[in-house]
Amino acid sequence: MTAIFMGCGAGSTPRMIDLVGKEAFESQELSDKNGEWPRVPTIGLVVHADDTAQNAAPVIINEYLETLTRRTKEFLRQRCSFQSIVTIPRLSHPVSFSQELKIQGQLLHLPYEIVVVFSSRENTGPIKIGEATMMNQMGGIVIENSAIAEIGILRLSDFQMVYWTQGWGSESLEQLDVPIGKNRPSVMEARDILRARTGQQALDKALE
Repeated sequence: MTAIFMGCGAGSTPRMIDLVGKEAFESQELSDKNGEWPRVPTIGLVVHADDTAQNAAPVIINEYLETLTRRTKEFLRQRCSFQSIVTIPRLSHPVSFSQELKIQGQLLHLPYEIVVVFSSRENTGPIKIGEATMMNQMGGIVIENSAIAEIGILRLSDFQMVYWTQGWGSESLEQLDVPIGKNRPSVMEARDILRARTGQQALDKALE
């Protein structure tokens, strides 16, 4: 038996400054959620799940990250004037995140890249599942995931952020110590779904 419900958890900390570099946030033109997006016909889109912060939760798996990427592209098509949105794939050889942004931007001749970074933290603890007045309460654990989605627009000519905002999401998951029932997600699948759901919440808040 698995139940997901709204909850609270220890908040995740922003990661984009560490990933892209502090120097990219020095522009006097940097604006927040109320600022205007650049009016260019073509823009790149990079969606990244990060787990490099201290006490970070595991990343959103690729299957769900692709869904969140499609959700972001759909929003951009509906709300912005971009004629073409180029989804930027990961490089085959390992480089730093900032180097990857520079290299892919040069290869694809992009003036700007929209950078989306997901990260989260989790708290776990014991819980009794079932009515408190009943004798058949069962032991389990509760997992609280708190996610942040950051969205930045990076101008590649001078590698400066011109827009940056963030949104948060939070949900909890209860899992029995001894699972019951058929046709339900496995323990790990349920946790992957939880991380994707909180990531989607955070993304929607950031895009508001």
